[in-house]
Amino acid sequence: MTKHYLTHRCLIAPPNLVDDFFSNTVVYLARHDEDGAQGIIINRPSGIQVKELLHDLDINADHVNPHEVLQGGPLNPEAGFVLHTGQPTWHSSIAIGENLCITTSKDILDAIAQNQGVGRYQIALGYASWGKKQLEAEIARGDWLICESDMDLIFDLPYDARWDAAYRKIGIDPIWLSPDIGHA
Repeated sequence: MTKHYLTHRCLIAPPNLVDDFFSNTVVYLARHDEDGAQGIIINRPSGIQVKELLHDLDINADHVNPHEVLQGGPLNPEAGFVLHTGQPTWHSSIAIGENLCITTSKDILDAIAQNQGVGRYQIALGYASWGKKQLEAEIARGDWLICESDMDLIFDLPYDARWDAAYRKIGIDPIWLSPDIGHA
């Protein structure tokens, strides 16, 4: 039997998820293998602008387009991750899917500050992680639904539209998931 891993797919939190941190989130899985999984929440803005973050790192970012940094997950919130289109040309870039990479290197931040060499990108602080077989157990328990990822979902849609869009990708209108339906 071949093991089915979920790298380059998205986890969708069900509306009844009681975990406050992951409530109404969409998590892009950057890695999933026999040792566990790691992902970035792609629909939770942190309230920090990319320009502010770069200035805090002493990178001149006067030319950066307005863009918000994401709260990528509960682990290592001081660590930055950049999901980006293109090839793994940056110092620590790892290709995840076709034309999609993740990196932790500072050289990409310099390029972003100059609006050079980076097509679409999403900067996140922190990440989510699951130990060996933990994610499989959570999925089996109904803690997550799974959808295919796409560039619009990861980079283009407004953050507050990504959860609904992920549900629509699997053929579900989230309005029908409300626990209040049918109660007067």
